[in-house]
Amino acid sequence: MLSRRHLRIKVLQSLYALQAAREADYQLAIDFITESFKPDLNSMTPQDPVKLEGMRKITTLLLEENYRKGAIPDDEETPSEAIVTARNALKYYEDLYKKDKRRLSRQLTPEVEAIYSAYLLLLQLFIELSSLSKTERERQYDDPDSNPIAKLSGFDTNRAVIALSESKKLESEFIRKGISWGNEVTGLIRKLFRDVFRQDETYRAYCAQKTHTPEEDQQLVLYSLKEVILKNEEVINFFELNDLYWSENGDLARKMTNKTLKSATESDVVQIIPLTNDWEEDSSFMQELFDETVNRNDEFEAIIAEPLKNWDLERLSAMDYLILKMSVSEMVSFPGIPVKVSINEAIEIAKDYSTPKSGKFVNGILDTLSKTLIKEGKIRKSGRGLLDNK
Repeated sequence: MLSRRHLRIKVLQSLYALQAAREADYQLAIDFITESFKPDLNSMTPQDPVKLEGMRKITTLLLEENYRKGAIPDDEETPSEAIVTARNALKYYEDLYKKDKRRLSRQLTPEVEAIYSAYLLLLQLFIELSSLSKTERERQYDDPDSNPIAKLSGFDTNRAVIALSESKKLESEFIRKGISWGNEVTGLIRKLFRDVFRQDETYRAYCAQKTHTPEEDQQLVLYSLKEVILKNEEVINFFELNDLYWSENGDLARKMTNKTLKSATESDVVQIIPLTNDWEEDSSFMQELFDETVNRNDEFEAIIAEPLKNWDLERLSAMDYLILKMSVSEMVSFPGIPVKVSINEAIEIAKDYSTPKSGKFVNGILDTLSKTLIKEGKIRKSGRGLLDNK
């Protein structure tokens, strides 16, 4: 189950992606200027390469100095052609950035919900393996010369997998979320069963026994998930194609699957693990945190500029800078979250996702900022947000 920290990390990842997109959009605007002042080889009018290059440099400088302000000023000393081209390049940049901002904002919730879909797919994979196991065993019973390994047991006799297969609630969840491996990947599952599990010593030893304890059934499915399924290159490729952050999200999906598999052998009810205790509220928090940080970017950059005035911004970690902006956004925009919670979460995220010294750095900057912003009335807490808030 995802914590608020996981959601903050997801927001941070999207902010980082937006920053990269913004830099790419700016470079495309520079390319637009370059193209605008290339010699026209088809023109009947003589071209002056030196003049064109001069215009390109003037126009590029205009954009560089003013694109963050959002306007290219009039200037009698600047050629009108350079001003017009710079304004066109600025509009081009802004249109690209707006599209990227909308795209990443819209993708935020679906990308997190993809973790839940992956979790359901992993559960469904066991049901698919169970079907293949049952078919193989039935065929081998009819063939006296077949390999006896799978005649005694397999996934289809495993208590956990039987519970998954018989769970009406889980079946309804598959339907509700449209979960299916689909015909295009059934070959992957068959290959996984035939070429991997059939050769796996642990699975073969399990199949060679007629009966199993609940503990043995649980051990098999947990082993199969961690040591076989999620270490299979083709399975990993499948999930990576559907999730850009699978290297991190895969571990969350595995933990959720583990809990359900354990519940399937420890009780009569298959426990379906929700993304969070209140996904509607948590997804709203995540979306608002991203949108507030992006839409009030200039305001938050101005706020953190004061304590960073003695720092060389070019040497400042880009991730630290984003963490500071996101954390200030949270402190200012969410009255129900205590300041200490926002700061502590930022510290832990900085430790995991930035440099070794980032946690201490982020702590110092945010502690100073929070005191200043509370004094100025820019941080106003209410309800739970007043807890431990001094």
